[in-house]
Amino acid sequence: MAVPVAHFFAFGYLYALIEQARRGEGPALPPWRGWRRLFLDGAAAFLIFCVLGVLPVGIGWLLTWPLRPYVYGSLARLPMVPGLLVAAPLTAAGIYQYQKRRDFRDAFRYSRLAAMLESSLARLWVPTLALLGFLAMGYAFMTITLFVGLVVSFTFYAALFSAAEESRKAGPRSS
Repeated sequence: MAVPVAHFFAFGYLYALIEQARRGEGPALPPWRGWRRLFLDGAAAFLIFCVLGVLPVGIGWLLTWPLRPYVYGSLARLPMVPGLLVAAPLTAAGIYQYQKRRDFRDAFRYSRLAAMLESSLARLWVPTLALLGFLAMGYAFMTITLFVGLVVSFTFYAALFSAAEESRKAGPRSS
């Protein structure tokens, strides 16, 4: 994840995991094959990650600057919390939507992404907090920690979005 250009392959692998979960397949790790596909899918996933994952955290970080002279310690970082909480599920939702038609407009339809997150909100808290805790605890090994954390969380998020989508398609149950 830290090596320039090689990170596209890692994001291609994350893309493959989301695609696998979207199709309803089990949580088995796919093989590292099809390097060209991994690279191209990874480039698309990385772009979505930058906009939907890094941008919210970056905006929160910018909002900390006015607080720094007045607030001591970690409280100055408080504006970053919403971005940290939404970055991973929002990125996974964007990649999930992109995969349907391979259209970047689908990945950035914020009303659709917000609806996806809202429909799964109750089930997103624990895995998102677990991811943030895992990243904080494994900070010394950040590149591998980030990759492993995203593998687990993106797979979970995609499976959750897929289940919500399937239940919507099935419609209301009759008694």
